[in-house]
Amino acid sequence: MVVDDNADMRDYLRRLLGAHYNLMMAGDGLAALSLVASEKPDLVLSNVMIPGMDGLQLLTTLRADPQTSTVPVILLSARAAEEDRIEGMALGADDYMIKPFSARELMARSKRI
Repeated sequence: MVVDDNADMRDYLRRLLGAHYNLMMAGDGLAALSLVASEKPDLVLSNVMIPGMDGLQLLTTLRADPQTSTVPVILLSARAAEEDRIEGMALGADDYMIKPFSARELMARSKRI
């Protein structure tokens, strides 16, 4: 699942990952939760700063639900401060990637999880 409010980023990630994964796309955290209710994803890539329910709130909600608590989550963010990365990891993210990131690195990290 890809969760990002930026249509260009969603399109980029669709092109990058679509050949390797069946993707669900959401523009915000609330839409992502709605999709998760119908089909549990194998991996969630979520921007931190998205409208409605941000990526950190989405992560916390996924971790609190026994049905989704073990779904790997990679947070993507332009927020690069050490405190931001630590906050995401402390909330249970499996990884935290800073934008801009390389396609090769994202592919390697998503396959590792």
